[in-house]
Amino acid sequence: MRLSAWLLAVLCGLSICFTGGRASADADNGELDWDPATTSVFIVGILEWKRSDLYGSFPACMPDRRDEQLAQFFRKAGVPEERLVYLQDSEATKARIKKELKELLDETDEGEMVVIYFAGHGYRDEDSNETWFACYDAGDENESGWGVPEIFDAVENHFSGDRALLLADCCHSGALYDEAKVRAPDSDVTYGVITSSYAHNTSTGNWTFTDSLLSGWRGEGAVDLNGNGYVELREIARYGELELAFIEGQKSMFYAGEDFPRAAALAEVEEEKTPRVGERVEVEWKGKWFRAKTIAVDGDQVQVHYNGFSSDTDEWVGPDRVRPYYPAQFAEGDQVEVMWDKDEKWYPARIERGWFGLHKVRYDGFDSSSDEWVGPGKVRLRVE
Repeated sequence: MRLSAWLLAVLCGLSICFTGGRASADADNGELDWDPATTSVFIVGILEWKRSDLYGSFPACMPDRRDEQLAQFFRKAGVPEERLVYLQDSEATKARIKKELKELLDETDEGEMVVIYFAGHGYRDEDSNETWFACYDAGDENESGWGVPEIFDAVENHFSGDRALLLADCCHSGALYDEAKVRAPDSDVTYGVITSSYAHNTSTGNWTFTDSLLSGWRGEGAVDLNGNGYVELREIARYGELELAFIEGQKSMFYAGEDFPRAAALAEVEEEKTPRVGERVEVEWKGKWFRAKTIAVDGDQVQVHYNGFSSDTDEWVGPDRVRPYYPAQFAEGDQVEVMWDKDEKWYPARIERGWFGLHKVRYDGFDSSSDEWVGPGKVRLRVE
């Protein structure tokens, strides 16, 4: 079940790092936990590569790029132009990424915030358990990429603030989660991490995770899970976790260090959630049930958008065709078989944990370094 090193490069993704602000959110007093005027933002968005034979491009992600939307959001929010760096595609060579990030971090002061965003391929060497993000000029050597430890080194050696939040929407992005936990005991920086996938898993080629981030930062009511009128760090994490599990069948990861407030208020809700809109449901079509989200309501009728299908298939359905989404769940310790994406064959494994239709599995004969989270339809009880 072990995969080859750099050949695991995959899928459209992102990585964000944010720091600084007040010691904790003060939403009850109408305050947010970050100040755009003292925030620095570093965005890298790569959807095509110099070595196209190694790293496939993402033409479907090009229209309405979400990395551009993030840059636009921070500009409109008030982040000064001199504090915002955006490197897109061929601009994002490894040398330029490292140089401009260092220069940006060197200009920060105590108590400020920095946001570092990466969109592109992520790849992992299963022999060394090391992970890299593929800069534009990455080649067939692991070290040609932007190593996850390099991101932490840059923050710890050049950033003057005290908190860092890393968000990642690329394959094997959970490596940021793992690295933050390792660094936490000895670091002067307190880390928080939200990623689109577990360290050992690939990630979707869609913008699902980035859309979740944008929904949170923009203050959409659907992300205000506790209904207090503010979108908190933990709510963005939970909302993204639910979206990725339901839509993409993959597990998001969240970690916040001891001094990083999970209740940090990042946005004020601009518009309250419309009842029943955004619900995760199953819809019957020709005798089969498909996952979908409600996008509009008219009396007892709801308009639904089916997961994985274009808007051309959106339709209005009545209550007889809609039911809440209650995914099947195996129990910890169950002996199962898991379908591996690379060859679509079934392998024996044991359930380590289950959540919202996803299962963390350990393959027979392998240790935890090969654990994976797998989505619905990829696990079945083992028949001895």
